[in-house]
Amino acid sequence: MSLKKLGESALSEAGLPGMGLKLGPEVLRGTDGVWFTATGADGRTLGVLRFEPARVKAAGGVKRLVERTVAARGGLLPGTLPVLDLVEDAGHVWLITPVVPESGAAARTVALLLGSSPPAPPGGLVATGHGTQKPEKKDLKDGLPSRIIRTLVGLVLVGAVLGAAGFAAVQLRDKKAVPKVQISSISVHNFAPVQPSGICDASVDMVAEFTTNGGTGVVTYEWDIPAKNHTTQAVTGAERVSGKSPKVHLAWQLKLTGSGTVSATFRITSPGVLAAGAETASSGDLKYQCP
Repeated sequence: MSLKKLGESALSEAGLPGMGLKLGPEVLRGTDGVWFTATGADGRTLGVLRFEPARVKAAGGVKRLVERTVAARGGLLPGTLPVLDLVEDAGHVWLITPVVPESGAAARTVALLLGSSPPAPPGGLVATGHGTQKPEKKDLKDGLPSRIIRTLVGLVLVGAVLGAAGFAAVQLRDKKAVPKVQISSISVHNFAPVQPSGICDASVDMVAEFTTNGGTGVVTYEWDIPAKNHTTQAVTGAERVSGKSPKVHLAWQLKLTGSGTVSATFRITSPGVLAAGAETASSGDLKYQCP
């Protein structure tokens, strides 16, 4: 399994329309890649790193980078910047963070994600603009998205922004033993009630909710959603889960005409996290009534 690729020019100087991201000016440059500012759909300023492909390859490839990013999201690589997304586009891997980093924090994050020793600050990067590592108070209050990779798809495909590799299970190791997650059931539904006439051109938050033993582990999965020309788009991803009822979200951008039902199917592709006798997949339906 490999990181999901976007269109040839999805994340270019024009930004990533499917996620509402507009790429800004370059702020940091180093041997591992180039950092840019970006503006999110809600107007917040984000940091975006375009990794140097040769450095990703030398560090073990995309698979290893995704594994270490999952570990960072799970708190196993202290010192990294918070990570919102990781996407691949036109031969480049892009890291999206909630802040525009200073050179020291940027260098430390890249060194940890690529698996090298953290460099002494600053030095590894040359600043070409101004940034700040402190998010606004609103960011801290609102929290960070729970997904490692976000996706926006529809019957007219807007763009798939999920990626995954063959993930090794990541577990917290401390004084208390943490059991491996075992999923006994899956339920797929829309997070908030919607009317059939209210989803004709809208983003719907679909949720796959698990019943588990309360353990911790990395779940690799696949969303199957309708795409254009009556085909199905498989969107793969991975997420570290914990607790009795963890959830995985999918932001589904719908563009519908006429009336009928659309379905999103969630399927677990890492059988080791399933309890004995558990179903591997579940579907959620949405009725629509559109012009």
